[in-house]
Amino acid sequence: MSIRFYALLLTTGILASAPAAAAQQACVQLSDGLPAIEPSDDPRLILDADHVDLTAEGGSNLLGHVHLRYGEHEFLSDQMGYDAARQRISVPEGSTFRSPTLTVRSRAAEFDLRNNSGDFDGTDFVLPQRPARGDAEHLTVDADGRATLQSVRYTTCAPLADAWYLEASKITLDHEEGLGTAKHARLRFYGVPVLYAPWFQFPIDDRRRSGLLFPTFGSSDRTGFDFEQPVYLNLAPNYDLTLTPRYMSDRGIQMAASGRYLWDQAQGSLGYEILKDRQLNDDTRNYLHFRHRGLINSRLGLDLRYAEVSDRAYFEDLGSSNIDLSAITHLERSARLTYNVPAAYRVQMLFQDYQPIASNLPAVDDPYRRLPQVRFDSITRNSKWNTRLGFDGEYVNFVRSSSVEGQRIDLHPYARWEKDQIAWFAKSQLDFRYTTYTLENTAPAQPHQQDRALPQISAESGLRFERITANGSLQTMAPQLYYLYVPYRNQDNLPIFDTGAPDFDITQLFSRNRFSGEDRLSDANQIAGAVTLRQLDADSGLVRASATFGQLYRFERPRVQLPGEQTPVRGATDFISAVDYALSEVWRLYADAQWSPQTEEFTRTSAAVRYRSGRWYAEAAYRFREALLEQTDLTVAAPVTPRLSINSRWRYSLRDNHTLDSFTGLRFETCCWAISGAYRRYVADTQGRFNSGVYLQLELKGLAMLGTALPGSGRDPFLD
Repeated sequence: MSIRFYALLLTTGILASAPAAAAQQACVQLSDGLPAIEPSDDPRLILDADHVDLTAEGGSNLLGHVHLRYGEHEFLSDQMGYDAARQRISVPEGSTFRSPTLTVRSRAAEFDLRNNSGDFDGTDFVLPQRPARGDAEHLTVDADGRATLQSVRYTTCAPLADAWYLEASKITLDHEEGLGTAKHARLRFYGVPVLYAPWFQFPIDDRRRSGLLFPTFGSSDRTGFDFEQPVYLNLAPNYDLTLTPRYMSDRGIQMAASGRYLWDQAQGSLGYEILKDRQLNDDTRNYLHFRHRGLINSRLGLDLRYAEVSDRAYFEDLGSSNIDLSAITHLERSARLTYNVPAAYRVQMLFQDYQPIASNLPAVDDPYRRLPQVRFDSITRNSKWNTRLGFDGEYVNFVRSSSVEGQRIDLHPYARWEKDQIAWFAKSQLDFRYTTYTLENTAPAQPHQQDRALPQISAESGLRFERITANGSLQTMAPQLYYLYVPYRNQDNLPIFDTGAPDFDITQLFSRNRFSGEDRLSDANQIAGAVTLRQLDADSGLVRASATFGQLYRFERPRVQLPGEQTPVRGATDFISAVDYALSEVWRLYADAQWSPQTEEFTRTSAAVRYRSGRWYAEAAYRFREALLEQTDLTVAAPVTPRLSINSRWRYSLRDNHTLDSFTGLRFETCCWAISGAYRRYVADTQGRFNSGVYLQLELKGLAMLGTALPGSGRDPFLD
């Protein structure tokens, strides 16, 4: 069992999560309590007071409700001295200074109106744009708008509720850069000092900043003591870099780097990890991954994926933040070019390779590489005759060591007639499929050149019925029939490169081939019938309920099959159904099933009941596949109190009598801080081994988030 603890350490808090809605609504927004300053480019100085005395030196003493406005700056006080010659003001007693980025209430103040600089003593301040507040013994505003504070406390908490605050001998607030810089800073949480930093930067706006991210430490059986400290580099508005040194007491020091970029028509990421593993005689272990997707021009798109790891045990030993070991057995490397002319044709070229990472899978189960695959599809339409002519073509070169390899060309011209009216529709399609293979590494009796040619004929029709119910909703019923005929061709000598047998569901009733891929085309003489019922809201048009029921009848037993497959029988198939029903505004039911009339039992079912209302969410799900799995899945996310919420999930295998994944998390949130904790135990790899983890996150709103994001809660604001 591997357990990692994510703890409270120093960070600049470049990223922060959104607070829960309920907690946010209950919080008083920090402000200076005064009307917003209206933007102005008026250069005139405006003075207003109850009484004005002129001095012998040419100055003025203003008394009573003094208001000074100069551009976007203003002063409020009961007494003020104004030196017109030097353009300076002095406030011997309490005053309020305001600018778009700073409000200062001070005991005494001096201000130079020529360059908008000044000194304030005994201050309380508010940053209305952040928002944040604090107090300082002395505050200076320079001509560039920077504010320097001495003996200062800084927080985003409401007055009289200082859950956390930053104490520093000096803080500089640079609004142009959006940064605060503290010297000799101490962070206190409910009065208890939790960290000290001789130099510390923090954001005062929402721009991304370079600095330390969320450090983690912990311990596991595979790594020993484990500590990592990400360093974030905001290189430009559209690309960044994160460097992460990681110390593992049993294995050594790992270095990792990951970068992201965002262009007008493309985005991507690149990452690399390297470790000289002490447990493996200092063998070098590494992991490289790259992803790019975007447009080269308005018609040509490019999608690149690349991942490579030094050994199959890399992720089992060291873990990964972007690999789900319970679901992935191979790393994909591919390059895909797509040229698309809308309503005319599309050409696609793919180079695809895989690296196996599951240690218990034999090489014979590895997928074939496609070096390359070229696809072409086009369609033309004749509206006068309600016809469409189309062509799909594909060339693939399949490569896999110690296996039958070769090239496959598949040509698929077709003609379609269709008529669609309000109350009915009818379609008919004639296809011709020609597939040829050039093979290598075949068995002695198997020819190197093989081909297959056969037609496909289908006809489909349906009716549409509608009625208005007593409560004004719209009910529809749409029965339809689909006939398919495909003659038999012996395909036992053809290789199997990419073909499988998908689940039998609603889509299979109207499919032209019961196999996926092109290596097998099933013979067919069958008719499918289905009916779809819907109920729509009369005002919004939203579908409140829908249900589809169908069955397939085979006039002949299909003879084409995959090795080891149980061939379908002649006659009626299982019944298929799918239901989606909104029980109310907050309750919804989903279900689908496959029922065998021969055994009078269900062979595949899934059902889920979902509740969603505000911050409340709950779902109970059940999945069953005969001789394969039977699982339950319970999820709950709910507020316990206005500030405390719980999030829990439990997946259980009824067939194996053990838990597959359990997760319980708690979050306590106030107006200026929040803490989240969670425990998770889950199947971590294809061999069924378990991992456990404890996660902790403390968020000081407006300053920092300490710890790490909880599983499944992360978003990428850079790409958003």
